[in-house]
Amino acid sequence: MAGNLENVRLTVLAKLQEALDEEDILADQILTMMHRYADRFTNRRVEINNLMVLQDHPLVDYGKYALGCMTGADMKKCVYLKSVRDELLRSMEEKRQLMANYKDM
Repeated sequence: MAGNLENVRLTVLAKLQEALDEEDILADQILTMMHRYADRFTNRRVEINNLMVLQDHPLVDYGKYALGCMTGADMKKCVYLKSVRDELLRSMEEKRQLMANYKDM
């Protein structure tokens, strides 16, 4: 009976570690995406500033509008990804605590 319980405990710990490893990879991928979006809207700042010094013209105005829309969309994606990553990190911490408690049994 004790051997069965130990096997179950080891199986649960292995599954939790596997899930934790997968979530760690996902958290890194989310962080990379966040950096990509942040870099895009940071790099656009120069383009937007360059457009601001041009004379008023419908094409220039459209360029400002389009860059503003793309920048806003990237900022929203970045904020959303941050909230997803924060939730994932919280879940990972819960798993770590569960594993630590389970190992002590």
